[in-house]
Parts: sequence; structure tokens; C-alpha cells
Amino acid sequence: MGHDSKPMHAPTGAPPADNSQGLRRKLRNLMFASLGFLVVLNLFITPHHPHFGLEELPGFWALFGLLGAVLLAKGAKGAAHTFLGKDEDFYEIRSEGSRDQGVK
Repeated sequence: MGHDSKPMHAPTGAPPADNSQGLRRKLRNLMFASLGFLVVLNLFITPHHPHFGLEELPGFWALFGLLGAVLLAKGAKGAAHTFLGKDEDFYEIRSEGSRDQGVK
């Protein structure tokens, strides 16, 4: 088994072409365009019987959903940091305490 010193591919100095960023950008733009289209469509198609005053505003439910999603995400992140977060030296303190007791 001889060792071949030649690399399997010639290094170009650049990372391999990754098209996922371009695809993500296209999908994000498509999503925003479709949401914008739905808000514009809501200017012409209004609820038949609005249940309360704000429901008559075009795009109310889109803004309500966006605000609700942002608040839920921020609340979940804050709760996770509050309840699940540990001090920086949490595991170091526990391992020192277990060494002091020793194994009998």
C-alpha cells in the first residue's frame, strides 16, 4: 500500500460552492412576496361580518399574527434563559463537590 502524495482534488483556495444561501434568500423573498400579496388582496376582499372594529382594517390579521409570533418567540427565549440557563461554572462546582466526598 503506497502513499500517494498528490491530493485527490486541486485546492482552489475558495470553499466549495454552496447554493443553500441563494436558495434561502429566494425562498425568503418568495414568502414575503406572497404575504404582501395576501395583505394587498385583503384591501379588496374584506370580511363579510367583522366581529370587532379592528377587524375591518386591511391587513389586521397579518399584523396580529406577526406580532403574536414575535411575542411568543421572545417570551419562549426569555423563559428558556430564565429557567434553563445555568451559571458559567455550574458543572465545575458540581464536579469539585463530588471529588470532596470521595469513593469508599
